[in-house]
Amino acid sequence: MQAPFEEDRTWQSTMALLSGEADTQQPPAVSSRVRPTRGAGNFSKCAIRILERNGQTSATIAWSDATSCCYGEQLWRRCIARKTGVCALSGQAIARGDAVYRPRRVRPAPRNVEAMILATVMEATPVKEI
Repeated sequence: MQAPFEEDRTWQSTMALLSGEADTQQPPAVSSRVRPTRGAGNFSKCAIRILERNGQTSATIAWSDATSCCYGEQLWRRCIARKTGVCALSGQAIARGDAVYRPRRVRPAPRNVEAMILATVMEATPVKEI
């Protein structure tokens, strides 16, 4: 049985926000220990499709992650990895200095800005028809 409006915390919070009576403090900062780390576990459940190769230095990717973002057509550029990581497409380790593809930097930054795909994996994967 559902609680009456007077006892429902969600309803009370909503009404307090609408009336301006709510405490408007910022939520406490999340510790870096609590934040999800980027890596194999974070990108392993993404649906990634290569839609088009735009020459030898870029590709258009469809990226879908139910927990963070969905990009129907996202431009990725070939570059050199500045840090170690995990290939979002294959799960292989990426070493600093490896040739990789990364999302193009735009404003606002995409949610998957830290993702990388090894260039060898990207170039060996066939383009998927929509």
